[in-house]
Amino acid sequence: MTAISSLLIAMAFAAQSGQYEVAGQYERQERAQRGEDIQLVCYGEAEKTTLENHSGMEWDYDKHKYVQKSTLETGKSHFDTAVNVSVQGSAAQIRLPKQLVPPIHGDSNNGWWDLMDLVVGHDEIRGRFQLNSLNRPTVVINRRSGVITVDGMIKFGGRCDADDGHRRF
Repeated sequence: MTAISSLLIAMAFAAQSGQYEVAGQYERQERAQRGEDIQLVCYGEAEKTTLENHSGMEWDYDKHKYVQKSTLETGKSHFDTAVNVSVQGSAAQIRLPKQLVPPIHGDSNNGWWDLMDLVVGHDEIRGRFQLNSLNRPTVVINRRSGVITVDGMIKFGGRCDADDGHRRF
């Protein structure tokens, strides 16, 4: 009797483990059909073009007196910041800090910009987004090293970490 009951118990466990294996297989298939869900927070250094107006007085050697002078100077501003990237299947978005968004820009979804021409590969995520008609930066994320580059009229380079949505403390 104990051998038969042991055999029945073993068969029941085998059947249950088969059910869990099949359920896990369905979950993997559903996830593959739905695509990946990746949330990243990327820390690094940004660069943007700045325009400064300088005015003052300058000695005019021809007139032998001081005259007013005004100049516009362009330069680069570097600062540390973070961007967020969200990939859900075949759609992705990037969230830029306010310092990187130009004064004249297109519409965003609460600060999130849609990535176009998206390619989610095994080793790389690549796309571009449109801030305005002249500024269409490209985004490249290396999935092995976590390095991100945003290249356009604005630039950002850094390293991404997965954001699981849980609080740290």
